[in-house]
Amino acid sequence: MPPVAPRSGDAIFTSVERVNAELFTLTYGAIVRQLLTDLEEVEEVNKQLDQMGYNIGIRMIDEFLAKSDVSRCVDFRETAEAIAKSFY
Repeated sequence: MPPVAPRSGDAIFTSVERVNAELFTLTYGAIVRQLLTDLEEVEEVNKQLDQMGYNIGIRMIDEFLAKSDVSRCVDFRETAEAIAKSFY
């Protein structure tokens, strides 16, 4: 049986740098602890963490679009199909 070529999503995933899970956990914990110390209100900390997550998501999307050969999508359905095709 001939070898199967990697799917484009797999090819992109293999080229991404990885971070040790323990380092990520410790870094995230330190950020949350510092926010709790600085802001002292849980609701404000949650708002800050939500904003940080949103910004990270935007950067991930920008990086995906920069590294993949996906054309501009017109609507949400076309966007979802383009993302799904890049992984399968």
